[in-house]
Amino acid sequence: MRVKFSYILVAVVILVIVVLVIMLSSGSGGKVNLYESNLGLGGFSIKVSIYGNGSTIPSSYACNGVNFSSSPPIIISNIPSGAKSLAIIMIDVNANMFIHWALVNAPPVSLIPPNLPHSFNTSFGEQLINDFGNVGFNGPCPPSRHMYVIIVYALNSTINVKYGKYTYAQLVSMIKNHVLATALWIGYYG
Repeated sequence: MRVKFSYILVAVVILVIVVLVIMLSSGSGGKVNLYESNLGLGGFSIKVSIYGNGSTIPSSYACNGVNFSSSPPIIISNIPSGAKSLAIIMIDVNANMFIHWALVNAPPVSLIPPNLPHSFNTSFGEQLINDFGNVGFNGPCPPSRHMYVIIVYALNSTINVKYGKYTYAQLVSMIKNHVLATALWIGYYG
């Protein structure tokens, strides 16, 4: 019992540190307007295997890199029971929540594979138009060092979306009452 409590305490401390890092490095006075309902609840977490949490995103996934339009693999752990879908959003918090990738109605699976096709309907959910004007994923291409956050929301339902472009605020409005847990992964580039 003591060991389990120690793991929970360590997880809570790590989550607090991650939130503080986001707030301190946002360059917006500590406000980044991330919707983090039930952050890490029940151990819900993600891992992006191509870079460490809080580290630099590989240049092959940026600007002129060979993987600029290749979505990264996302490993998902401890998905809450009752989850009917996942929403995955990658944003640049230093560029007014610029959306690099929005995948909604993904099945609650432990792996979203890399290189999803650039189409609305995929076998892993529906991809929306990002702020570059493209369907699917586009990596970072900032004028200076920016912070990128991949957020995964475990939802108790699917959401009704049409092919198109949505802002981060619009997506949050759609999922707000359906979030069971949230997990995030931070990367930097520039």
